[in-house]
Amino acid sequence: MAGMRPNKVADAIKVAVADYMVRNLANTTPGFITTSKVEMASDIKTAKIFFSIYGNENAVKSTMRIIIGHRKKIRYHIGQNVPLKYVPEVLFVLDDTLAATDKINKLLRDIV
Repeated sequence: MAGMRPNKVADAIKVAVADYMVRNLANTTPGFITTSKVEMASDIKTAKIFFSIYGNENAVKSTMRIIIGHRKKIRYHIGQNVPLKYVPEVLFVLDDTLAATDKINKLLRDIV
């Protein structure tokens, strides 16, 4: 049972962050952003937010800078939308699964 609460909080934070992205960053970033997952520390004091950013390397770097610049606003949005006693610190992690998938698909196309 101890592992269920962090998972539920992670799901709620993922929804809140995705909502913030749609409302505030969708038209201001050069890359296409998706919130792929959120991992919570067991004490619910830290949230690792994983993003996939679709675009070229410059778009990815620029978009990541914009996201990091919005860290306080994203944390505030989480506090307003997820009922917690303490709002967790947020850490942003670039999820490169999308890039790895594209690379594998390209290699498979080259073989066939």
